[in-house]
Parts: sequence; C-alpha cells; structure tokens
Amino acid sequence: MGIINRFFLFVFTVFMVVLSLGVLAVCLQIVPEHYWLNELRFALGRTETMAGAVVVLLVSLHLLLLSFSRHTPKAVSRGELVMVKSQAGEVGVALDAVRGLVDKLVRDIRGVRDAKVKVFSVKKEGESPLSVSLSLIIGQECNVADVSAAASELVSSHLSKVLGYGQVPVEVTIADITNASPDRKHRVV
Repeated sequence: MGIINRFFLFVFTVFMVVLSLGVLAVCLQIVPEHYWLNELRFALGRTETMAGAVVVLLVSLHLLLLSFSRHTPKAVSRGELVMVKSQAGEVGVALDAVRGLVDKLVRDIRGVRDAKVKVFSVKKEGESPLSVSLSLIIGQECNVADVSAAASELVSSHLSKVLGYGQVPVEVTIADITNASPDRKHRVV
C-alpha cells in the first residue's frame, strides 16, 4: 500500500472514530437532544455536507477496491534477506552481502573501470529469488559484448555456486566507455 493510500486510510479511520464517538455521545444522552437535532438539521441543509459525503464515499470506494485488488510484490533491494536452503535448514543472507560479493567479482574483470551493483530480492513464485543489475564503466580497449557477457556469466555462475540457486538473471548496462586508467583503490560503502 502506497503512502497516499495509507494517508487516506488514516484520515478515514480518524473520521470513523470521531463519528463513532459522536454516535455514542448521542446514544448515552451526553449531548442534549435539542442541541444535536438542531445542528443536524442545519448540517443537512448545507452543500458542504453533500460534498463531504461524496468525498467520504469516494475514499471508501477507493479503499474497498484496494482491498480486493491483487497486488504483485515488488522487488526489494535493501534490508531483505535471501533464504538459502542447506542441510541444517534455511539460512538468511543479507542483500548487502550479495551486493558486496558481486561488486568484488565484477571489478576483477579485465576492462571494467567501475561498477554499480544492485541486487533485488524477487518474491514471485516460480522465478529466481534474486536478480542482479550491473552498471559498468569500461575501458576503450575492451569489447562491450565480451565484457558484458563475461560479467553476466561470472556473476550468474558464482551466485549459483555460492547460494545454490539456478540461473540468476543478470542485467548489464554499460554506463560509460572511458580511456582513464583503472583505479584499484575502491571506496567501500
């Protein structure tokens, strides 16, 4: 549920709490009958009351349809754990650990000057639980197809060997082709 829908739900819930408290006050005769009847007649004669009722109806319908919609889970790239099955049971591996492993692998490929790695945890059934996105900066002396194929194959096979998954999909994007010499002092984030 997105932030806007959460806000609608919050406002709607507060409105329902206030309305429930008002009905309880009327039922328990905390508010005198002549007072709330007079205010009710006044409110029912106003166009703002009709506009408010339309807004509440639209928000209610929106939240109702949202509760029946089938929402596909998104891929998550931070803070999640990837579950690896072993003989002792399931082991949680942090996505940051997988990201660091892939970063080290890719930077050792000949011709890669810099790399940005994104690792996603996919929660759909029937798909690989991981997907990797690489954005590479390579040297001019390298063949783009060779470097991207080498990166994709190396990452996929190494993750398959380390984590025990089948083929992990790897998307490679060449962000820049440069003639700068490779900088082997990489900042660890």
